[in-house]
Amino acid sequence: MQIQDLNGKKICILGFGREGQSVARALETYAPNCSLTIADSNENINAENYQLSTINYQLGEAYLQNLDQFDIIIKSPGIPPCAELAAVQKSVTNATQIFMDTVSEKGSTIIGVTGSKGKSTTSSLLGAILKKAGKDTYVVGNIGIPVLDFIDHAKEDTIFVQELSSYQLMNVTSSPSIAVVTSFFPDHLDYHGSLDAYLNAKKQIARFQQKTDHIFYAVDTPGAKEIGEISPGYKHPYSHLDAPITIEDTNLIGEHNLRNIAGAWLVAEHLGVPEPVAAEAIQHFSGLPHRLENLGEHHGSIWIDDAISTTPESTIAALRAISDVQTLICGGQDRGYDFTELGKEIDVSSIQNVILFPDSGVKIRSTISKNVDFYEVDNMEKAVEVAMQQNRNSVDGNRKPIVLLSTASPSYNMFKNFEEKGDEFKQCIGELKEKR
Repeated sequence: MQIQDLNGKKICILGFGREGQSVARALETYAPNCSLTIADSNENINAENYQLSTINYQLGEAYLQNLDQFDIIIKSPGIPPCAELAAVQKSVTNATQIFMDTVSEKGSTIIGVTGSKGKSTTSSLLGAILKKAGKDTYVVGNIGIPVLDFIDHAKEDTIFVQELSSYQLMNVTSSPSIAVVTSFFPDHLDYHGSLDAYLNAKKQIARFQQKTDHIFYAVDTPGAKEIGEISPGYKHPYSHLDAPITIEDTNLIGEHNLRNIAGAWLVAEHLGVPEPVAAEAIQHFSGLPHRLENLGEHHGSIWIDDAISTTPESTIAALRAISDVQTLICGGQDRGYDFTELGKEIDVSSIQNVILFPDSGVKIRSTISKNVDFYEVDNMEKAVEVAMQQNRNSVDGNRKPIVLLSTASPSYNMFKNFEEKGDEFKQCIGELKEKR
């Protein structure tokens, strides 16, 4: 269904956050004669600035009622599965599907990138490589850039590198012609309800591909391999060994990033990018905020922001990427994760101090056997202050102690998202520096 097909229809935008607002802007431009209802649990929504023929509201506790009255329900990613949606499933779509249908009709190429971790870095790397090669490329989607804002850029030879979350994939009925699966392990189980449901959502990136399509997947991640192998198209398994460059020649931290580099490179090669061009783009890629981001030396310590790591697997990867971590800040919302392997990783690490956020911090502590100092805190300022105090006299020759924020849990019980968590980490470091 293309965006212009919604003109004259009775439309419901379900969830009016960043993506829902993007849908309204697109309707304003391409389907101004639709009858729009905005449904959201927030009672303070106001969309009077949008130039549409009809705008109604269904807000507050009753926002999920009477959904059967609409021709099309455009669901935002933040709205989890529920009985009310299941009852009207045939009418439910999302911005991802509308975007794919619209720009594909204009002759653009979509490269869909998903994975439990690594999808943002892989998407951004691929975008940087393709732009370096002179290709008309836009990196959009779950990376924080609503796709429908880019419809007017679509034309023949345009390439959209579209990062796709499981939330965005679960309601699609087609797959991108080029797909990338960076990894798979348990995540978002509170949203999807089970590991099988989460895996099934991720499989949407491959399920509807054609025999002429292509899928690239990290073969050393069993779940990613399972997703890749359901595609009827050409299959391209890859691993870190396929990277055209060493990690030492990049600005990225951690051997796990070689897998992200490999995936981006192989797709670029498939699209005709010469290896020297790709290698130069990778060398100059500076990485993304909150992903093993080195914040430099402050108060005698090196501070690393890895706020993106919201699962035990990703924090394990962070600890393997950085040697000599003395203080780890971890914990957050308890999603029922098993922290056993993380505890084993901490046991064999250089970590001396573990700073724990509620609620999962207690569970993480129970998995650690080595003799470390534990500190339970309930806000970021206390966490940074404790880390600073413990590391003050820990200089070993020319080696500075490292403080790593890598929570192994989401933090919706404390922060709006991982970006806010990482930003507050940086802010607290700066504010305590000024106080001292």
